[in-house]
Amino acid sequence: MQSYGRYWKDVPGSIPRRVVISLGVCLTRSIAERKCADHIRKLGIGSERRFIESTSTATFKEQGEAWLRSLANRKRNPIEQTTIDNRRYALDKWIYPFLGEVYLADVNNLTVKELVEHMAGTLSSSTVRDYVNITKAVVASAIDENGEEKFPRKWNPEFIDAPLIDRQRQPSSTSEGVSDIVLFAIGQYRMLYALLAGCGPLRAGEALGLEIDKHISRDFRTLQIVQKAKSGRIFPYLKTKNGERQVDLCSQLAEILCEFVGKRTSGLLFHSSSGAQLLQSNTLSDSLHPVLDFIAHERGGFNVFRRFRLTHLETSGCPDALKHFWSGHAHKHVSERYVKLAQDRDYRLSWAEKIGLGFRLPGASNGQLGQLVQFRKVV
Repeated sequence: MQSYGRYWKDVPGSIPRRVVISLGVCLTRSIAERKCADHIRKLGIGSERRFIESTSTATFKEQGEAWLRSLANRKRNPIEQTTIDNRRYALDKWIYPFLGEVYLADVNNLTVKELVEHMAGTLSSSTVRDYVNITKAVVASAIDENGEEKFPRKWNPEFIDAPLIDRQRQPSSTSEGVSDIVLFAIGQYRMLYALLAGCGPLRAGEALGLEIDKHISRDFRTLQIVQKAKSGRIFPYLKTKNGERQVDLCSQLAEILCEFVGKRTSGLLFHSSSGAQLLQSNTLSDSLHPVLDFIAHERGGFNVFRRFRLTHLETSGCPDALKHFWSGHAHKHVSERYVKLAQDRDYRLSWAEKIGLGFRLPGASNGQLGQLVQFRKVV
């Protein structure tokens, strides 16, 4: 017997409408009821998810603000305030004006595709990707009392069609380039650049966070990396959980570090003339960028030194486990977890000496603070 099922469908702004569906031939009533229930289930009618989405009045902006607060307060993998500030900027400047008043339940592949089209003509591909990821994170952050997502989404990259990221600009340098940078830097900037390029590699914030009495060994051959300096503050944690480590110096670099410290016994290794923390932004504008411009070197940030050092380690035959240890990278192979390099300083020092700097140090004194002075390079 041909069977049919019926249900009522709510129509916004109108009276409910009765819907009739064909169930085919069903031998019994119970078979017909199961077919009808299965059909309704596939449509999502009456499901908990459909109920939540149809009754939720939370807007994207409201959930975005809750997400930002959760980033600041969470105990697991705390996020730097500067990172939170960057995400706040992305939301306020680009995402809220487009999605702010949209119901969170209505943010789907289509709305994200429209957001991408809105941003793609102005922002770089990598920035569009980052802002799309922020949008997805806000949607995923809406959870129920059991920690389950209220609005689970199956994102479709092909449909969203965010621009692919081309080869990114990653300025680096050569042995000759770093030698010139260190040569034409003045005072403590010379020591800073020599450390960034000649050991580790270190990140700029890690170097600027070094304190003489706490983080430098008596023989100036080992640095304890446990904190970082950023935006005028000292943070008792590093960029990654593997960042806390020991970094060893060759004897040539240790000698000029000893000379630079001089009779000082405490305080920040690098500081302004007033004793305050040396800011990365000021260092770039007052020293590094003018030096790079003067020697006709491609402009870049402190990662110029990090990329140079990693390349030097790679070409010097440095063991992978030691390279990862010095750079603060996670282990790439499970066997590296069993290599206890932190307990074998002599081994690390022998390799630091073997690898060396990879660039030339000038013979001038490094011990006095100074300001960058523009002068002509002698050919």
